[in-house]
Amino acid sequence: MTSVAIIFIGTGRYLDFFPDYYESAESNLFPGVSNHYYVFTDGMFDGELPDNVTAIPLEHMEWPYITLYRFKIILSAIKQIGNHDYLLFMDADTRVVDEIKFEDMFDDKKPLTGVHHPCHDLGMDPHKEFPGAFETNPASTCHIKPGEDISVYWQACVWGGRMKEVKELMEILDDRITVDESNGIIAQWHDESQLNRYFLDNKDKVNTLTPSYAYPEIFKSVMEHPPKIVHLAKENSEYQV
Repeated sequence: MTSVAIIFIGTGRYLDFFPDYYESAESNLFPGVSNHYYVFTDGMFDGELPDNVTAIPLEHMEWPYITLYRFKIILSAIKQIGNHDYLLFMDADTRVVDEIKFEDMFDDKKPLTGVHHPCHDLGMDPHKEFPGAFETNPASTCHIKPGEDISVYWQACVWGGRMKEVKELMEILDDRITVDESNGIIAQWHDESQLNRYFLDNKDKVNTLTPSYAYPEIFKSVMEHPPKIVHLAKENSEYQV
């Protein structure tokens, strides 16, 4: 049976998101496929964990390092995680709200998976109107060159793909982040800036999903795509108890 490693990173209060995250994914994500959840956290669980959940200790890091070092964090447990066929990262504050079949998320012909950023899809300018932009600092390893095709900007709250290719992606981006830091540089949007550079360079290998898979709850009144994976509103989310 095909198996998927699902990655949850939640330190501090973000561990509180996991019970609903897990329940929503178990109800809707990849029926007929073996899902195993890897929870990187500095917190403690009450009671015994389900058989398909593995907790991995992670010391809390201040912003932006908890997101900038996302690839390094996952790679630290790659001996466990790498035994699965596929990997899917979803932010702690996401919910799978509708059934998603394996073939909806992963494409045999395109080993990587990304999601078109909802705000970019709505026609907003990433340099002015929403928090997310292609890196323009020419000294950064992930900068975008003038004249490049930037018709798609990918959201970093959901991404993944076939394990071999995702492992390569994480290793390359972790190395690039290290190079940037050695030069006193942190990309404007951290891991998302790095992910966009890599996806742009490998666009023919990326199964780009609609914003349904990173549906912003705060913009639901203007979204044309039906929600599949919801990125929760920070306040008064209807999906949070």
